[in-house]
Amino acid sequence: MAGQSVVAQPATSDAFGVWRNPKDNVRVEIRPCGAAACGTVIWASPKAQAKAREAGTASLVGTQVLKNLELDERRGVWRGKVFVPELNRNFTGIAEPVDAGRLRAKGCVIGGLLCKSQVWTKVT
Repeated sequence: MAGQSVVAQPATSDAFGVWRNPKDNVRVEIRPCGAAACGTVIWASPKAQAKAREAGTASLVGTQVLKNLELDERRGVWRGKVFVPELNRNFTGIAEPVDAGRLRAKGCVIGGLLCKSQVWTKVT
């Protein structure tokens, strides 16, 4: 439109929202964090909390488990760091929307040679 500037909006993603892991013992909220995205545990079962404590994570709820996720628009995936509380370690990872209700979360070590992935379900 003439005379009006257009402000670019950050890329939106089906990844934003609340997600539950396959066992539904952890729920993570993925949201924008500055120029990137992050995911924070908003609920965890008592058993999941105990396992995290045993590994050295004092409080699972409130822990940021997805960090500095940046959107790779060409591939449609978010890349960043994944913190695994029951191992008390960070890994390279991706969050990839499968469809509007499912998200594949994948963490890798040794330059991507050893990876583990899970399909998380969106909580509505």
